[in-house]
Amino acid sequence: MLKDRGTKKWVAMMLPEHVAAVKNEINNQDKIEQPVLDEDKLNDIDILIHEAMEYNQLLKFSLFSNGYINTLYGRTVYIDYLNNQLRIQDEKDQIHYVSFRKLVDVERT
Repeated sequence: MLKDRGTKKWVAMMLPEHVAAVKNEINNQDKIEQPVLDEDKLNDIDILIHEAMEYNQLLKFSLFSNGYINTLYGRTVYIDYLNNQLRIQDEKDQIHYVSFRKLVDVERT
């Protein structure tokens, strides 16, 4: 009979197929597909951005990037319709060039 008084370390054995499956699950866990916005949502975002520009209000921008949604707090400085970009000045006075296609949601803070 084996007597183990806590001196041996017991390790689980995993096949390489299981290890690869677990790694793929972890990597793809939080990624999502880019949401498609309808005309009403785009119109609401457009009105909100124009109002915030007029009154110099701080907005919360939700941006889609590589399967994740990032948040940016700032004021809209300029709308570039030729390049389809927004120029957003964040709280540290840094200018960000944001494409219209990356925009998912805009909210007042």
